[in-house]
Amino acid sequence: MPDKIEMPTEPPPPPQGWLSIFRQVLSNSGDSQTSLSAAGCAFYATLSLFPALTALISVYGLAFDVQTAESQLHVVKHILPSAAYDMIFDRVHALVTQPQSSLTLGLVFSVLVALWSVTASSKSILSALNIVYHTKEARGFLHFQCLAFGTTLMAVIGACLTLALMVAAPAVVDYLPRYLSYVGVTMDNFPPSLHFLVEQGTPVLVHWLAPAIMLCFVFTALIVLYRIAPCREHLTSWRWIMPGALLATLLWVAVSIGFSWYVSHFASYGTTYGPLGAVAAVMMWLFVSAYVVLFGAVLNAELEERGYRRTVRKEMGVPADGAEC
Repeated sequence: MPDKIEMPTEPPPPPQGWLSIFRQVLSNSGDSQTSLSAAGCAFYATLSLFPALTALISVYGLAFDVQTAESQLHVVKHILPSAAYDMIFDRVHALVTQPQSSLTLGLVFSVLVALWSVTASSKSILSALNIVYHTKEARGFLHFQCLAFGTTLMAVIGACLTLALMVAAPAVVDYLPRYLSYVGVTMDNFPPSLHFLVEQGTPVLVHWLAPAIMLCFVFTALIVLYRIAPCREHLTSWRWIMPGALLATLLWVAVSIGFSWYVSHFASYGTTYGPLGAVAAVMMWLFVSAYVVLFGAVLNAELEERGYRRTVRKEMGVPADGAEC
């Protein structure tokens, strides 16, 4: 990435209003390139799903109890189609019931092989984001490979920490009164008006804490992905990344729940594809997820281009246009 914005010889056209940006986002996200890019990401993600689960459970088991990872799958139960959820749950159950190995050379090698196979999925999303940003990959081969592998490794480690936090946070909240009693703080120290709020609010907080942590992980992962993945030709700003990440996170939850409901009530992948029904459902869900991620990137690309135009026109002393927002 260059250290400064290269100034063009002629001022770029002024950025248009939000209605124009919205139309451009819909146009760009609806073209065939976005759809094909999402399909490619879904294909590689399907191939790397089980190696990714193997690496995730292996890394998670080095520091935490792997039995807790299986219980956290209920968070995505209503997001995934039932057949896909059963397939993933069975694989995770098979992994967590195996005897856990210590940190040996063989385990390290197997985890690295699993991570490397998952890297193909990371490279596909990196290339897809370059297409969305209308940029060509100018990073060297080794740089690109290391970036893809590092993205995969950070995603697995982040998922492990998120799982650990999803397990620990509800337990801490649930047993908070007992912890406070050890230091001499009991419910009698609180006003009576707060007793009902604490007693009724704690179960609700515990119930929604794990999904909230998962959403924070998805949102953070998208921010980092939008920041480092595209091979940009000019500098970017965090304010041009946050809107797309937030929109993609919310859309991912809504579309995933809607897709799961559609599969459960209308589409019958088991009848259509037979034994491959679960695989087809997983691939379709991954396609929808990849499309949502690219849709958020399209929005960020438009906002970034708009901000770039404004910055260049300001540096060149061109008056601001009245259509700017």
